[in-house]
Amino acid sequence: MKLKTRFALSHGLVVAATLLACLAIFRQGAAWMLSHQELKAEAQQVQGFAMDAREAVFRHEDLGLIHTMQALLKNPAVLYVAFANPGTGTRVVLPKPMAGEAWQGLGAGVALPHRRPLKAGGEALDWAQPLDPRSRSSAWIEVGFSAQASRAQDQAQVRRWTGLVAGVLLAGLLLGLGMALLLSNRLVDPLRRISQGTRLVRSGRLDGLVDVERPDEIGDLARDFNAMVLQLKELDEMKRDFVAGVTHDFGSPLHALRSTVDHLLSGDAGALGERQAEYLLMISNNLASLTAFVNNLLSVARIEAAKAEPYFEPVDVLAHVAELMQLYESQAREKRLEWVLTKRSPYLSLEADVTMFRQIVMNLLSNALKFTDQGKVEVVLGEEGGDLVLEVRDSGIGIDPKFHAMVFDKFFRVHQDGDKPGRQGSGLGLAIVKGLAELHGGSVAVESSLGQGARFVVRLPKQARRR
Repeated sequence: MKLKTRFALSHGLVVAATLLACLAIFRQGAAWMLSHQELKAEAQQVQGFAMDAREAVFRHEDLGLIHTMQALLKNPAVLYVAFANPGTGTRVVLPKPMAGEAWQGLGAGVALPHRRPLKAGGEALDWAQPLDPRSRSSAWIEVGFSAQASRAQDQAQVRRWTGLVAGVLLAGLLLGLGMALLLSNRLVDPLRRISQGTRLVRSGRLDGLVDVERPDEIGDLARDFNAMVLQLKELDEMKRDFVAGVTHDFGSPLHALRSTVDHLLSGDAGALGERQAEYLLMISNNLASLTAFVNNLLSVARIEAAKAEPYFEPVDVLAHVAELMQLYESQAREKRLEWVLTKRSPYLSLEADVTMFRQIVMNLLSNALKFTDQGKVEVVLGEEGGDLVLEVRDSGIGIDPKFHAMVFDKFFRVHQDGDKPGRQGSGLGLAIVKGLAELHGGSVAVESSLGQGARFVVRLPKQARRR
């Protein structure tokens, strides 16, 4: 999972969990507050009824309370209202069907108000109190509230408030997610640019700096990265100058040495003894290897300096590949390798630089021969999607997948089990293949695993793509 996604999800989940916890706390608090307010409102109604009852008793107008009792019953939560005056023998319960529910707790010493079950089912919150607690013959009032109705009212109110608060919290959640996405973009985008910069450096392009203007640690990382790229660019330019100078200075002496050795081997300077001829041949072979290395250095330097311009012309692909395979056939026979050329398309066409194309093929064939001791080397030619496809397959030691991205780097040489020090090359052959393929608008890829051989695939556009 990408860092941006993880950051947004983690912060979004934290925000969501926080808001849900706040909603749960609010719901519990709202239920407690409404219950408390409900009790307070009921107590106020009971106290108001008690004041009216005291005034009626004082005026000896007990029946005058009926209007007050009827007004109380307009509240849907009131189940019954009762008044009793032992002094006058007045006992009134409204509504009359609830007469059997009143006076259940009078004189029982029950702490008031109290909950009690109703005979008809349900539960009542019973408020009963004497008008004069100091007198045993005091008049009494009693009001019964429906616990279910009060609870239903509280729950309905809690739901309404919860809905409103949930809407606000949902808006807060969306805002929090939006902020998390913005923060993740602000965090990840500079890192993505730095990552893209590292890939450019990895591919050998040192002309792109990362544009990240931040005062924090990410900004420090970007500035350090840019400083590293500038230093690498400076070192790369120094290396190019050095390579160009070395190849130029070595070229002429090597050519002179080879000419001299070839002249001596030809016998034009006089007869040679067997040992002398053997030593001169060894010198000639080593000069040839050194000359090839210098030429490879020159090719790499020209590719990197963008001075290698392909001259596009029609190429007889099959003829050139067959000729180059014939050049290496004696080496393949010495190793007893199968040396196979396979043509998968009836007609092969290509516009390319002939010299560069031959160098691509030669480097791949040389590489396959170098790392294959037994089995088979096969060159497969075909066409696919408007490209010429050149495959070189071998049954050699193979390449560990962890090295696939590096085998095309300059001077990189794979060190792995089964390898022999004597066949380590300069590390330039595959880098030249990649550079020349890209000059033609093509590409090269490798498929291999350790001990399973290797398959190099070069794709070149059949029609020239001039840069």
